[in-house]
Amino acid sequence: MSDPVIRIFSDLHYGDARSRLRDLAALRPLLHGADEVVLNGDTVDTQIPGRPSGWGEVGEFFAKAGPRPTYLTGNHDPDLDAPAELSLAGGRVWVTHGDVFYEAIAPWSRHAAELRRRLAALRADVTPMEWARVETRLRLNRAACVALPELIDVSRRTAAARVARLVRTILPPTRLLEMAKSWRETPARVGVVAGAERPLARVVVLGHTHYPGVWEAPGARGLRVVNTGSFARPFGGAFVELVGERVRVVRIVEAGGQFRPGRVVAEWGLEK
Repeated sequence: MSDPVIRIFSDLHYGDARSRLRDLAALRPLLHGADEVVLNGDTVDTQIPGRPSGWGEVGEFFAKAGPRPTYLTGNHDPDLDAPAELSLAGGRVWVTHGDVFYEAIAPWSRHAAELRRRLAALRADVTPMEWARVETRLRLNRAACVALPELIDVSRRTAAARVARLVRTILPPTRLLEMAKSWRETPARVGVVAGAERPLARVVVLGHTHYPGVWEAPGARGLRVVNTGSFARPFGGAFVELVGERVRVVRIVEAGGQFRPGRVVAEWGLEK
């Protein structure tokens, strides 16, 4: 019996005008040949005020698409009834959205100050030993993000709405600096958390920062960090394919109104 083909995606942000994914059917070429798909958080945005989240449409599509779907929660869909992490290949591949690696969940966000305030309140009754556990931080992160709505309707696709989103992204300039800092620090942050809390992991798959890439975590003895990016501009994304002992990172390309597998970015075998 052949090994199942598992593909891991993140940050579809379906229904968000910043996402290039406007029709779920455009994903079909990415699902062909897979036995299971893992949707690693921020699949939809459940926090847009006055707008249905889109979970019904997403659930119906993946229920019929073929591969078995496994959902994980992210900071934009914190109220989804699903886990916030997944271990594969006997714990050697650890999948989580990525917010657990940042003290303020999303320090580049306009919500950063409010998230810090909420987390401080939630931590008040938690011991330092309990807080150090990944499970605790993921649970409290999700609680902090619930009912934290977008300040503007991100589903609007008008020219005025695009300009407003651009302005909110680049101003104040400290937001861009915080983003760049987060991209630079991610491999080291992942190495520290995984080394302490998930020592069996040889590969950590995340999204969250929308910055795709493959790195080795410094000082973590060959731990690879894979960020699958997102379906949003400007960087786009990739997916991780796990087949038995082989890991592949494949770039996602958009052509003819569909998303398809592109070039293989990296490939390696898992260490025993």
